[in-house]
Amino acid sequence: MESILDADMISLLNLTPGIIRKRSGVVRQSIDISDWVRLLTMQDPISVVKEGQWIWVRNGVYKGDLGLVTRVEAWGAQVLVVPRLKTPTPQADTSLKRKRTAIKPEPRLFDPTTFSSIFQRQPKPQCDGSYTSRGLVFHHGLLRLNVDLHSISPISAGVPSRILGLFKFSSHPAVAGSNFPRPEEWVFEEGERVIVSSSEKEATIAAVESTHLLVDLATNEGIEAVSWYNVRKVFSPGDFVSIMSGPSRGTRGWVERITDDTVYLLEYKEEGNVSTSFDDTMVSSILIPADIC
Repeated sequence: MESILDADMISLLNLTPGIIRKRSGVVRQSIDISDWVRLLTMQDPISVVKEGQWIWVRNGVYKGDLGLVTRVEAWGAQVLVVPRLKTPTPQADTSLKRKRTAIKPEPRLFDPTTFSSIFQRQPKPQCDGSYTSRGLVFHHGLLRLNVDLHSISPISAGVPSRILGLFKFSSHPAVAGSNFPRPEEWVFEEGERVIVSSSEKEATIAAVESTHLLVDLATNEGIEAVSWYNVRKVFSPGDFVSIMSGPSRGTRGWVERITDDTVYLLEYKEEGNVSTSFDDTMVSSILIPADIC
């Protein structure tokens, strides 16, 4: 930009997302004359990131975290992330010992009652159902961030199912209407049999895409695109399976019975013993078929 950097302009820049700052204030740097022409070519932010797109946050406190874009503006984007709120700690030690590297708080959905208890202050409810506290905006348990377009990048790999589960559990309208990225623990391959949950129709996986699956319906209706959370694998009693995530990750066993979306396993023991059943193991998210007994 070209402007007279008086006090009012500097104050505006300090409030504008995307402006690089340090403790000394707004960072200013002269531009080489050879780059002047390049500055005349700008990229439409809509073509870089779109509403409803899942992204990685690249900078700041939430660097490396998953986010969902809910709005795109000329200055950047509004994204939803799972809050990482640093809990209050006792007064810092004033000794000369080297300080430990700060530990990143665990991601947890916002709850107004829990927030009040931990931080000893009441978040303010808003007419749209959100809560605010000291400049932070929480909606359906998620934190609303304003970030510049240089601070986000598209999803190019799988995402931990625990984080996706928190987004899904929030029941935020923007999350419910989006195409979830692939949970990194889930293993789907072409040729596998699945059930489309919304229609209860059996199908065969035709292709595995980054944001969805293409399935060939057994009813001869052709190829259909379905989201990751709209399919579950086909299992039968006696199948030998392996748990891929969750507290029982790595456990192997035989399918004893299936009730709705829950499978009950007889655990395989190295000594040859068989244990009691596992409860609440979701077929759609953490099981893969292995050898058939």
